[in-house]
Amino acid sequence: MLAQPLGRASYYVLERRDAAGEIQQRGVIGSLSLDGVETGHVLRRQQVGESDVRLQARLLRRRGGSIEPLLLAAPDLSPFSPCIDQTVKGTADQELATPEGGVQRLWACDASWTADPPALAPVLLADGHHRLEAARRLHRAHPGAVTDRLLALVVDHRRYPLTLNATHRVVPGLDIERAVRTAAGIARVNAYPPGAKPVPRPGTFLLTGGGQAWGLSEISPVAMAGRLRSVPPEWVELPAAISDHVLIPALCEDQGIAPAPRYTSGYPDPGEVGLILPPPTWDQIWAGAASGAGMPAKSTSLGPAPVPGRWER
Repeated sequence: MLAQPLGRASYYVLERRDAAGEIQQRGVIGSLSLDGVETGHVLRRQQVGESDVRLQARLLRRRGGSIEPLLLAAPDLSPFSPCIDQTVKGTADQELATPEGGVQRLWACDASWTADPPALAPVLLADGHHRLEAARRLHRAHPGAVTDRLLALVVDHRRYPLTLNATHRVVPGLDIERAVRTAAGIARVNAYPPGAKPVPRPGTFLLTGGGQAWGLSEISPVAMAGRLRSVPPEWVELPAAISDHVLIPALCEDQGIAPAPRYTSGYPDPGEVGLILPPPTWDQIWAGAASGAGMPAKSTSLGPAPVPGRWER
């Protein structure tokens, strides 16, 4: 699955440490075959949006390939442990500061590791779904347009788990007072003190606007059943499916506007109306990827992604 990355016969080890010097992330950079999905070696955690795939296809055509590594999570990276342990004993070839005040280090592995690459069990695609799908389609339609491999970082998820956060929604044009009244008709609504920024518990959503937040829980089973009939059965308990197919459509229909949410990883601004989602669990993510159903689009934000740098030598 990984071989001949970055134009030379070598793997690379990437390590990220926080401001206190603790390891946040460690993994191996190589090149990912576009056949990884078909062979079952790459499990995709979410479905892709056609507009985003078309955008990535245009970027790939323009650049002739992708310069940003895909992010993959390996439940077991132990086959590469001897390579990693040997490599990090040397001086790093590159050091970059991270946004959190830590450091990201990159080492080139001894080229002998490419002669007989260690085999990995299936890995989870954490970030880069649209780039991978765009590259696969371009390569099938125009084999010479892009290479049959993409740069990829496979991280040791068992020892240094990726961070898991939900992706939230901002709903333009929604009146917050009317939205709260509508929500009370299909869910239990609990108001928080003005200015509070609570964290949603499992099963609870936060409706925000005007500098205030309301917790939405115990959503009507009737509303859920009626609006989730068109989604895969594996999605009916997932926050993004409930948000996008139940809550946001109900709030928008009451105000006569089309649901056109914008996605964000942080709290919406006080002047915006937003819906803060609880994150799904890792069990749900792995189960969805293994079954092929994946997750609804824009369900989660996994990281940290590598700090951009010069990957060629």
